[in-house]
Order: sequence, then structure tokens, then C-alpha cells
Amino acid sequence: MSKFSMRVAAAVGSLLFASVLTAVSAQAAPSASVETVASDTGAGIKSAAVSGLRGVSSYRGTGVPSDVRAYGATPVADGHKIAGLDFQTQSIIGPDNRIRVNPTTGFPARATVLITRTVNGVESQHCSGWMYSPTLVLTAGHCVFNGTSWYTGQLRFYPGANGFSYPYGSCTASQLLSNTGWTVNHSQDADYGGAKLNCTIGNATGWYGSYWQTASLNGTPSVVQGYPGDKAQQQWVSYDQIRISDPLRLYYDNDTVGGNSGSPVYTNRPAGSPGCAGQCFLAWHAYGGSHNSGARLTESRFNLIAGWR
Repeated sequence: MSKFSMRVAAAVGSLLFASVLTAVSAQAAPSASVETVASDTGAGIKSAAVSGLRGVSSYRGTGVPSDVRAYGATPVADGHKIAGLDFQTQSIIGPDNRIRVNPTTGFPARATVLITRTVNGVESQHCSGWMYSPTLVLTAGHCVFNGTSWYTGQLRFYPGANGFSYPYGSCTASQLLSNTGWTVNHSQDADYGGAKLNCTIGNATGWYGSYWQTASLNGTPSVVQGYPGDKAQQQWVSYDQIRISDPLRLYYDNDTVGGNSGSPVYTNRPAGSPGCAGQCFLAWHAYGGSHNSGARLTESRFNLIAGWR
């Protein structure tokens, strides 16, 4: 199936619908604490012939926060910078087939998160992520831990950001999370992490589900949705399929650039599907090359992030 055909099919399967926008107002947030979680050993990777078919289904949320001030919302001036993004580390493969998501108040757009980082008083576009519970954002490990230190107190999370419009406001992190495969061993196969927020915005935005199996995922339709650094905080989506299934990593030809790090690599599964129905993530996007790639969701990783929820 061509990238265009899968793009059309997937778009029909996840139509965006409008919801009421709510004004934002400032509120102070506590500083973050950090934690490294249990070692990622890859446990649960069995024979490729065995399928786990495990996961949790997505939740669409209420769509309208009753009072966005409850989520620590902060209005941000249009002076955001896009700094420190390496556009060469992630790839446009063939023609650029990315599609802008607008508006971003439908699901799963509103559960897709822009992550910014503030250094010396300057807030810059940093990474992408996605809601996985009322308070948990998942993202790439290098988006929360740079190899030597945590981004403690520097990150802010904007679900459903649309350029410089923030229909759900923003939250800061009370805790940053990753695994020793990344924080100690610096393995690209284990480049995943998350952040516990100081708010429950996921009840309004909803959250992605998750799906893992030990069998090959080759040919599974793949969607990467997030905030590429060349698009000024706009949310964009790209459609393709899983091309290579390694035990701890997936490869795909969805188009991405710097800023997409931490985007969900997900597939749309029909209602009633075993393991997960709806928008079910398969991997954490992080790298480019001849194929783009990210850490694969496995049984052990599924159990690990279940503890984060």
C-alpha cells in the first residue's frame, strides 16, 4: 500500500472534531523532582512467533476543560524560539508527505503535546509527547534526560498547541521519568521516558492507548503525530507503515524533523480489537536515517510505564 493510500485511510479513521476553546490565565507551578526507574532488561521479548496482543485502549477525554486555570495554564507570547533542534537527526524520506492538523481540539490531536524548554529566561520549542493518563506524558528519553543531567524545572507541556494558540493551557512536571537503559547505558534502543504533570489535563484531552506484541509488526500502518521544529509549533502528522521490527526498536518511513522527538508512533485499531482499540502507540519516535525509528513498546516496557501511570 502506498504512503498516500495509507495516509487517506488513517485520516478517515481518526477524524478530528471541534471542541470549545477556553481562555488561559497564569498560575505558578512547583519545581520538578526527578527519578530514574527500574532497569530496562528487555524482559518479555519472546520468540517472534509468539504474539502478546497486550495493551490498553485509548480514551477520548471530555474535550472541554471546565476551568483551564486548574491546569496551571500560562499564556505564552509569540516570541518562542526554535533553538537547539538538529534537523538532520530525523528525516524526510522521499516527498514530504506531512499534513498539518488544524484544528487541534479533536482527538487525538488534543492529547498530542508540545514540550518547550526554558533556558536563561528564553522558552524554546523542544520536543513532542503524548498523554498516557490524566497526569502522564510520554516522550523520548533524551527529551527529559540529556545523557548527563535531567531537564529539571525547565520543561512545560502544552496539549493540543496550535501555533501560538493553547486551547488547553499548559502544565509543568512534578517528576521526570526514564529508564537506566537510557540514563546509564545511553542505548538508542531504550531512548524513552515521560513526565508526571502537576495537573490532570488528561481527563479533558483524553490519552493514547498502547499496543505491544512479540511478533513482527511489519506492514502495520504507522502514524507519527507531533510538533516538527520547522513548522513553528504547529502540529503535523505523517502516515506510513512499520518497515523493520527489531525486538527493541521499530523502523518506519513517516516523515519527521527535529522537534518530532518524543512523538507517538501509533496505529489505529478498530473498536473491539484485542489488546488495544483506538489510537494505540507502538513506539517512541527518536531518530532518523534511511528509516526513522524509535524505541519499541515491549511487555517489560508496558509494565514499566504502567507503574508511571
